[in-house]
Amino acid sequence: MEYLKPSNLLNLVISPTKVFQKIKEKSDFLVLVLIISLISALSVLCIPKIPDEVLLEHVKKTVEDPNLQETALKSLKVTMSPVFLAATTFVKDIISFFIVSFILLIIVRLAGGEIDYKKALTIVAVANLVMIPYYIFYAIYARVINLNMLDVQMDFKYFIRTYLHVFSIWRYVLIGVGVFTVCELNKAKTAIVTAVYTIITLIMPIISLFSQNIMKFGAK
Repeated sequence: MEYLKPSNLLNLVISPTKVFQKIKEKSDFLVLVLIISLISALSVLCIPKIPDEVLLEHVKKTVEDPNLQETALKSLKVTMSPVFLAATTFVKDIISFFIVSFILLIIVRLAGGEIDYKKALTIVAVANLVMIPYYIFYAIYARVINLNMLDVQMDFKYFIRTYLHVFSIWRYVLIGVGVFTVCELNKAKTAIVTAVYTIITLIMPIISLFSQNIMKFGAK
């Protein structure tokens, strides 16, 4: 796989333009999408399994009706299991690749750039290669602190840690480099395309964050 060669991975840090120039010759995204999504899923699979007694305690706090507690516990055992979370992460990441690539395609074309869907998918896939170290660090971190997913607070700090960490920011920078290199846009239009793409792809996580907090507040 061309883009997985050590020289290309190194160039994503020191000279990303060289990597994205290859997209003009060959748009190749499928293997990248599968590998990145698989590594993301494996990192989630490394999250420690939540003990049944902890799940039961959580159910008793959140479900008042004793008749529903057993059903809620069975459901929670499935949905909070590492295997289920990993599987859903894998599917979600693959779908996300195709959606955000389509978004990039539309924005670039509106800006007057030359791009097709394969090129958009390859730009996004190559840029997401820098997320692999993050997934590895996350897996190690989850094991070291014995992460309990039920204790994760969906707040502003969570948003920063999940969507605006250094690897995620570098991914957006690489999207910009890819657009500039592949799509024949000037620097000003490339900056606008990258900014709009970044804002749009962050809207859904922000809405999800606010909606979950509103639901929690309403429940209280």
